[in-house]
Amino acid sequence: MNKRPLIDLLTAMHQGKFDFPELDTGNINDLYETKIYNNREIHIPNKKLKTFHSFLKLFLLEHLSTNEEVVFSYRKGVNAVDAVSKHSNSKYFFQTDINDFFNSIDEELVKTTIIRDIEKCPISDINLHIDSIIKTLTIKNSVPVGFSTSPLLSNSCLFIFDNSLKDYCDKNSLTLSRYSDDIIVSGKKKEPILEAERYIAQLLSDTTKNKLSINIKKSKHTQTGNKIKLLGMVILPNGKVTIDIKFKKDTEVKLHYYLTNREKFIEIVDSDIETAIEKLSGHLNYYNTVDPSYLDKLRKKYGATTVDMFLHKSDRL
Repeated sequence: MNKRPLIDLLTAMHQGKFDFPELDTGNINDLYETKIYNNREIHIPNKKLKTFHSFLKLFLLEHLSTNEEVVFSYRKGVNAVDAVSKHSNSKYFFQTDINDFFNSIDEELVKTTIIRDIEKCPISDINLHIDSIIKTLTIKNSVPVGFSTSPLLSNSCLFIFDNSLKDYCDKNSLTLSRYSDDIIVSGKKKEPILEAERYIAQLLSDTTKNKLSINIKKSKHTQTGNKIKLLGMVILPNGKVTIDIKFKKDTEVKLHYYLTNREKFIEIVDSDIETAIEKLSGHLNYYNTVDPSYLDKLRKKYGATTVDMFLHKSDRL
């Protein structure tokens, strides 16, 4: 690898037209705004900080290690459907998530992660800038929701955890996948699944120095014969992955009112018409990824023009 100083790489990428003096101080307080969405803080970087984050993604974060056999979030070419499909032939399932995921990843864990993979980084003087770089990736000592850099960091910060849990699952004939803060383990036998729950909790604590923990309230065991619902999807008895019937009914109610009563449509979506269309568009695009055959059924019931309009986020009716 031909490594070069950070400033040289930044200059070459933007042809000398981009200046980021905040790199010297790490002070980005004036480079983002904070909004509340669904009762949680979302931090939105301005154009300048976004530009620097794009640079860091290309020359640093994309070089950090991720266990691609385990992680299906924030990666090109894979998605939540792939994470769930791995478990389609299992009989017993355990799923849990990580408490306050992004906000629990602090500066120390970010620094440890970068140093771990420092030889893979093409920035030759990364050690000189690492502390100020970390300041541009975090807010109040945690990885913020809203920065484009946070997903890649979250994947890599759990690299050792993912590797260790994968080894454990392989030895116990279990199937593992992780999608962001959601962890799914499944298998043919019940006892190994019960033991895995205790192991996961301890392993997560050990590999992150007690910074991350599983959400016991959201931990769930299930087995075939009951409804197998994972990441908002359902595994049918024949192994097919599809959308939960509850979400299907909700979507069809909204499509019905969109065609027959726009005021009611806006009311049940609880937003203005543009935002309402955007929300339903997102749902239909997600369904199209999970189960394209369901979109065909919607086209037959509500019209291809209507369904495809939502898929392309354009109100032309």
